[in-house]
Amino acid sequence: MQYLLDSHVMLWWFTEPEKLSAKASNIISNKTNPIFISSVTFWELAIKKSLGRLTLPHNLIEAVAAEGFKILPIMPEDGLGVADLPPLHSDPFDRLLIIQAKLNDLVIITRDTKIAEYPVLVVEA
Repeated sequence: MQYLLDSHVMLWWFTEPEKLSAKASNIISNKTNPIFISSVTFWELAIKKSLGRLTLPHNLIEAVAAEGFKILPIMPEDGLGVADLPPLHSDPFDRLLIIQAKLNDLVIITRDTKIAEYPVLVVEA
């Protein structure tokens, strides 16, 4: 299986790993598991940082690379695919993660219970 980390999961992995479930930690730490970070995650975290809602590690991109995580670019199909999702979740960042998981056959690791209402596989963070 291949996995996509929700924004809070990636941030916890680097700053507060004790918040993650044992299952999520085991999946992320197993280097044989392909782990993806969406480009939208960096955008979401940057916006929240600019609003003073969180602090980011200064070397986040380097830390992601050092972990061997793969960056998932936002493709035009992803943007258009969001239009076909039912309006169960109002967060545009999460909606993009959902469609990326669906189109790329990824399991989302998240603590957001609304994401599990969509036809994607989820591992509880």
